[in-house]
Amino acid sequence: MFRRPALLLSALGAITALLAVGMPTTTASAATSPPPSGALTWKGCGGGFQCATLSVPVDWSQPSGPKVALAVSRHRASQPGERIGSLVVNFGGPGDPGAESLRQGGEASLPAAVRDRFDIVSFDPRGTGRSRPIACVSDATYDEVLAQSPTPKNLSQLQSFYAGTNGPVDLVQACNNAQGSWLADVGTRNTARDLDELRAALGDPKLTYLGYSYGTVLGAVYAQMYPTRVRTMVLDGAVDLSSTAAAELHDNAEGFEQALDAFLATCAANAKCPYHHGGDPQAALAALQQRFENGLTVPVTDGRQAGATLFYLALAGGLYDRKVGWPFLASALASADHGVGDGIAELADTLTGRDANGHYDDLQEALEAIRCDDRFDPLQSFSDYLATYESYSQQFPIFGAFLAATPLGCDPRLPAPPVPEQVGDVHVSGTPPIVVVGTTNDPATPYNGAVDLHQRIAGSRLLTLVSTEHAGYGKGIPCIDNAVDAYFTDRVLPRVGLRCRP
Repeated sequence: MFRRPALLLSALGAITALLAVGMPTTTASAATSPPPSGALTWKGCGGGFQCATLSVPVDWSQPSGPKVALAVSRHRASQPGERIGSLVVNFGGPGDPGAESLRQGGEASLPAAVRDRFDIVSFDPRGTGRSRPIACVSDATYDEVLAQSPTPKNLSQLQSFYAGTNGPVDLVQACNNAQGSWLADVGTRNTARDLDELRAALGDPKLTYLGYSYGTVLGAVYAQMYPTRVRTMVLDGAVDLSSTAAAELHDNAEGFEQALDAFLATCAANAKCPYHHGGDPQAALAALQQRFENGLTVPVTDGRQAGATLFYLALAGGLYDRKVGWPFLASALASADHGVGDGIAELADTLTGRDANGHYDDLQEALEAIRCDDRFDPLQSFSDYLATYESYSQQFPIFGAFLAATPLGCDPRLPAPPVPEQVGDVHVSGTPPIVVVGTTNDPATPYNGAVDLHQRIAGSRLLTLVSTEHAGYGKGIPCIDNAVDAYFTDRVLPRVGLRCRP
């Protein structure tokens, strides 16, 4: 079983904005009578975990106004006599339901050195999971969207993709109808305020924090807003805060294309690789891609038919992790070649948040709202969209058309928060030294993002993983894990210029 990646990318919005739909509207909202602000009442929720809810203001400028209940989970330190405090983890997204991800393997993936001495804590950020989720359409509609062709084939289809009318539902209007002004309240600055409220409720005078992918944005914003309240902070797989939307799209396309080339080269050199294809898996993949683009679907045991959208999502999902993801992807592609879609469906499900019961979490819907709350880029013109699509289709033969099928920018119908509430130009000073971890060939958040974040945070230390995968800590790479463990437990920084390999 390929476990859902704990590391979910902010850049995933570029891949799946056209799929920004999710689970049915729920009743988890400010009207659910949450407990008093700042209180955490823990209850067992299975597997050695405890769960609670934290009440915070919907609008932090009106602390006595309406509240929203945030879902929180934790696993207590296994060596309570040596306990240091709580380690709060954000697994990425934006939109990942951290409280659930922690229970579904996120806690177990962390090294024993930190699990021994810290309560491992995560929460569903506002608008996600069980924290008044941004949920707009049904699971059945989501299945319909994922069954659509993900790449326009002619000018008429390009126009419908640009207008957002290519799918079975007007997604933006559905979310506006279901969520209204709440869509403008889920940005990272509000979540950073929520994170500080969680720190206080946990009883920690200062925050110990681990952020993956989008979690690096949340961590950096928290450190900017509350520099004296940081104990230790690790930001792994950094989103490039200096990048434009167009540059992000290019970096994603280039990063995933290069990671795919590395995967195929490794498979070609190993006759035991399930997708070896006589030493030419690249040609085999190009042929399989064309079959999917021509309308191929392959059956999945649960009754679905896996088509082109799941094919592309499976490729992206398999490239997150070299040790587990690459072998699983090779087997999934080999099975698809022989008319079996279970492998590519499972890989795609790790990104769309679909569980074994056919239920989707709200990550995709929350992702786009949070991204636009953080940076409300204007929607690109149709002529620019058309030029980008044509260029990427040629420049990046596997991922280009899939990525560029979604126009850059935010739909003007979405409510935008005031400019001061957007992320803006983040620079951090006055904190203890913060550790930034970057992977040289990270397909999702390229290494230049880690370099940029290191430069934005005064006194930070850059730790480099020389590899092709997304992020590095907690993957069993001793050089990375040992350095980060020592920093969390004893506040010993990695040595300057340390470069690690798997």
